[in-house]
Amino acid sequence: MIGVTSAVIGPALVAVLVAAARRAVTVDRARTLGHRDRRRLPNLVRAPLTRALADADVDVEPEAAAQLWLASAGLVAVLALAISPTLALPAAAGGALAGPVGLRLVRDRRRRRLAAALPGALEQVAAELRGGSTVGEGLAALAGAGGPLSPQLRRVCARAGLGAGLVPALAAWPREQPTPGVREAAGALAVAASAGGRAAGALEGLAASLRDRLGAVAEARALSAQARLSAVVVGLAPIGYLVFSSLVDRRNLTVLVATGVGRACLMVGLALEALAAWWMRRLVRVEA
Repeated sequence: MIGVTSAVIGPALVAVLVAAARRAVTVDRARTLGHRDRRRLPNLVRAPLTRALADADVDVEPEAAAQLWLASAGLVAVLALAISPTLALPAAAGGALAGPVGLRLVRDRRRRRLAAALPGALEQVAAELRGGSTVGEGLAALAGAGGPLSPQLRRVCARAGLGAGLVPALAAWPREQPTPGVREAAGALAVAASAGGRAAGALEGLAASLRDRLGAVAEARALSAQARLSAVVVGLAPIGYLVFSSLVDRRNLTVLVATGVGRACLMVGLALEALAAWWMRRLVRVEA
């Protein structure tokens, strides 16, 4: 009797528990989606932050980047508060500025990554042409292979497939992505697609030329590495001395942040530091 009862009640109980589990998963997903929507940044902030993260080649959601940025600024403020209460507000302001300034300094990472991928893409299209394929087929293969150029090439192929034609789609590519080498690559691919003929050799020659230019830029960057390191050391030396003197004798920091003359000197010094950093960056910058 007990076995019969268990055989009847057991499956029914399992079915009830499975249904309850499915409802719980659905409710959790709905709560998660609603929670994400409530924490979504306003479009006025999200759109420029998304562009800045994309230009810096940082694969992070804007909301996560904003949380990390605010947490870092709060941590800097807490550490400054441990040194001196009057230093907490300037430290929090400096920590808040560090995020936008950091994204600004590395804003060319994505552009350099795309430029470095162009020669290999041209050589792959040339290999497709030597194998009997067309330029469109070569671009479609590149778009589906993954890599830095895949999203842009997918847009090019999508436009061509919607009836715009491959040549107009390639002409729109440099306007959307003004990366060094994109205009030359798009022009060469458009000529190869419209004129036909033996275009593989021309594409390989352009790839070699772009690779030589990238090599020259890399060499210039390597030769200027010492100057850039010297600029960083010279720029950080006053800030390091300020932190060291504050830890050794807090009276120096009190005079600097608790008096009107000291605060004025601090603001002028920070402004001159920022101006010097901008000027030294212009002097040692290497154009891609």
